[in-house]
Amino acid sequence: MQTSPEAVSTAAALKAAGTAVIADVFDSLQRTPPVLDNTLRPVGAAVAFAGPAYTITGESAHFTGGDRLKLEAIDKMPAGVVAVWASMDAKGVCCFGDLLASAMRARGCTAAVVDGGVRDTAFLAELAMPVVARYQTPAQGVGRWRVTASQVEVRVRGALEEWLTVQPGDVVVGDADGQIVIPRLLVEEVTARVIEWSRAETGARAEILAGLPLLKALEKYGHL
Repeated sequence: MQTSPEAVSTAAALKAAGTAVIADVFDSLQRTPPVLDNTLRPVGAAVAFAGPAYTITGESAHFTGGDRLKLEAIDKMPAGVVAVWASMDAKGVCCFGDLLASAMRARGCTAAVVDGGVRDTAFLAELAMPVVARYQTPAQGVGRWRVTASQVEVRVRGALEEWLTVQPGDVVVGDADGQIVIPRLLVEEVTARVIEWSRAETGARAEILAGLPLLKALEKYGHL
């Protein structure tokens, strides 16, 4: 999977607009905004990001030896992606720590969204790659949790729906408000509406700051 110039441009526009505008656009389309679970938190300062999903899923299991599928998934990770780790509700163990995060960063990974745990968080907080995770833990995953597949459909916990499905190539956007997934078949339509919505919101904000009454703003812009 290569990140095309068009995909880079789309990601930049969605990142600039922000997750709140994207969620509003989904509402305008009468679709439930595909927001990830609200317990996900940035490791370190919240940094905005956007990019196509590179999916990784796994399972809790007792095993010996290294997790070769995990290492292979990272070795194959192309630049520009957002790595989406679906732990399938693993408890108390991490999906990765400093060394594997360093490998992802070296491959140009844009960000990692972990529906599970991470460790070595002091290092991750300083790494030039945003990491969002459900929890932090000192316990390694080796022998307790393993990767079963990458670049397949995965399921992660949602905020407005119990589970969200993420496909490789869906666009994942994150910022201080949270994270949202745009299915790849909707990316073109959603991006066009997001750009239009952002322009209108910028105009509304400027007029409200200048004293325009809110009811007048609602009449003019159709939403607030």
